[in-house]
Amino acid sequence: MHKVIKGALVGSAVGGGVAALQASRAPDPERDPVPGILKGAAQGAAVGGSVGLVLAWRAGRKAKKAAAATPVAKAQRGIGLISAKVEGAVDRALDAAEAALPHVEEFAERATTSLQDMADSTRPHVRSLTGTAREKAFDLTGVAIDSARPHAYAARQRAEQLADIARERTTEAAEAAQKRAGELSDEVRARVA
Repeated sequence: MHKVIKGALVGSAVGGGVAALQASRAPDPERDPVPGILKGAAQGAAVGGSVGLVLAWRAGRKAKKAAAATPVAKAQRGIGLISAKVEGAVDRALDAAEAALPHVEEFAERATTSLQDMADSTRPHVRSLTGTAREKAFDLTGVAIDSARPHAYAARQRAEQLADIARERTTEAAEAAQKRAGELSDEVRARVA
């Protein structure tokens, strides 16, 4: 989950920074920029958290694939529990998220440079806004984690169900193969005799 938190924090910093930059360039200088900055930070946190969630899920999936080199896992793949179309769509979505990550990082670096220049001229306001944005980012991160938990639990239960089905099918296939091997060896003995 650390990738989700890191993504949300980076996203909120970028979103808040972009909103602050836009607010500084607004034609009406007397307008309060705090709501716009908070909204930008919240939107950035949501996007960053989503990207982090996808990347964390993919990293976990790759780790499971690496650990799944057992004969049972090979039998599960042979049985075909996962549809190739669904897996291809998931891989394309994950590849798109990975491709977007360098652009987000580059944008974050540019926004950070702009924010530093702006912070020099408006340091007292930026300090106040940064504290507020940080608190909101942690609140939003907590909400994102809480909303992701039921989905993670549901996915875990579904994976356990699929694993149980695969074990049953593998056991049945092994027993059938063992029975057939016994029958064949009896036939061979009978023919030899």
